[in-house]
Amino acid sequence: MQNSDFFTRLILQNHLGPNMATPGNAGGSIESYACAACGEEHIDQEDAKSCCPPSVIFKCRVCRSRYEEEDDAEDCCPGVANGQALQCPVCLKGADSFLVAADCCLHTHPTMTAYGRQLVAEAVSRGTPWPEAVAANINH
Repeated sequence: MQNSDFFTRLILQNHLGPNMATPGNAGGSIESYACAACGEEHIDQEDAKSCCPPSVIFKCRVCRSRYEEEDDAEDCCPGVANGQALQCPVCLKGADSFLVAADCCLHTHPTMTAYGRQLVAEAVSRGTPWPEAVAANINH
């Protein structure tokens, strides 16, 4: 027959030993969520998602400059090529000028010369859409 001192000593020994789970950690781990922007930890996943909501950035359609306000982006390059993008019409890579954009991939066109690419660039800079400018100068 065992007395109550046995259980008291056993419970005390187990409590001090390495196998005792810490309070609130019966499963072996504590789950938390980190905010993707600032790294702050949250217990709730939704709190972590709403901690630092993403900010909206507006870009100019022509030069791709970044702005916090949409009106600033729209006013960035007024009248420049009537909104034609400064990018290659084939691979869509950004360019510093319409000539650079036309030379990017159109230099491999079988019937278009350097002069034809220059005419395309000039037409696009005046507001002609890329498809029309290329079609008009395909044999130059």
